[in-house]
Amino acid sequence: MKYFLLSIIIITVSLTAQVTTKSADVFEELETGNLTLRFFNAVNGHSIAGGVVQIETIGEMQTDEEGKVLFAPPEQDGILTARFAAEGYIPTEFPLEIMAGTLFFNRVSISPKLDIKFVRIVVDWDKEPRDLDAHFVKTGNDGYHISFRNMRVLADGSGMLDIDAIHGYGPETITVKEVSKKSVYEYSLFDYSNQNNKNATGLSDSKATVKVYGDGKLLKIFQVPRKKEGTIWNVFRIEQGQVREINQVVTIR
Repeated sequence: MKYFLLSIIIITVSLTAQVTTKSADVFEELETGNLTLRFFNAVNGHSIAGGVVQIETIGEMQTDEEGKVLFAPPEQDGILTARFAAEGYIPTEFPLEIMAGTLFFNRVSISPKLDIKFVRIVVDWDKEPRDLDAHFVKTGNDGYHISFRNMRVLADGSGMLDIDAIHGYGPETITVKEVSKKSVYEYSLFDYSNQNNKNATGLSDSKATVKVYGDGKLLKIFQVPRKKEGTIWNVFRIEQGQVREINQVVTIR
């Protein structure tokens, strides 16, 4: 019972913090005209202070104690290249989309440094849908399935769901300590919030972004296809040790 109550308190505090920061960002942007970009630890969801952010055509800045940077919007909309670096984290380069003078999405989760054999998959999304579920499946006779139903698939923790985000935003993170070149792995996202509406567009509208870390670096970034009906996003598979794109939103039949 104590654990249950503690879990409720933690979730409530986390949700309140997310709503508060989102509202604060909106008010600050209206008042100052600046855009807000926030960075989080992909394993525990905490803000990353002291990170160095470089944004194409805009310049270099450092995240404050809340893990954020502020900058004036560029004169033209478009996609800029942004880079993040901080002690203890994997350097990460990602696209930053500006639409109508605002950021299309302003939350970025960054992986702490990993053993070269590890693979870490991180997904961030917007406030809705509240609950997107990550699934990582190793196929074959020795296979396993990591998800919220089975967060720690091996006793030694060699495959686990680090965070199960159920109130929007993410991050939801899976870490696997070794990927065999002889096996096939598949990663997908399921829109649990809209599970009873197979033609929902919530997943496609979620702004979900998946980052795949391995070999001690960022390997791939995937963004959910827009304007698609369906509750499953088949993102990628790993075959012969290589990340191969699928990137399809599909409807459950």
